[in-house]
Amino acid sequence: MEPMHSNSTKTDDDARVELRAAVARLDAAEAAGDAARLSQALAEVSRCHRRVGALAEADWYAKRGLAVARTIGAVDASVDALCELAELALERAERLDEQDEPRGAHRLRDAVRDHGYEASQLARHTADPQWEVTVLLRVADVFDRLGDHDDAIALQTRAMGLMTGHETLARAA
Repeated sequence: MEPMHSNSTKTDDDARVELRAAVARLDAAEAAGDAARLSQALAEVSRCHRRVGALAEADWYAKRGLAVARTIGAVDASVDALCELAELALERAERLDEQDEPRGAHRLRDAVRDHGYEASQLARHTADPQWEVTVLLRVADVFDRLGDHDDAIALQTRAMGLMTGHETLARAA
């Protein structure tokens, strides 16, 4: 008979299997020299590290993915990496708060704002207004969790404008 595993253990095991698979795809992308695949693979490895709780590693891979995305001019990938970096910085700040490290947490909260603002500005240059709405709501959620409610509302308002077509009309004018 096999031992019983808790859901948490199964989830952890699944996350580690996903991480190994993502690292294999990263190795393949690096070997192929395909910058677009490399950017995607770095983002995936970052997300997998985040799921297993390795936030510093997740941050490192996300930053590397952002650098590659910027190099090849991949706006959507850059925006996604910036959103991921903002979310990671917030999680890391929350951990530092728990460890009574206010200076480090403050520095990370500044990074949350920087990454979030940059993502919301860069999102204006995407071809798909629905993607921009998704990004704006993602950043608004991070800002809300950060306590920057006014900025979160401003981003939500911008997203609503895009959804109703008012923002698109304003850009065309």
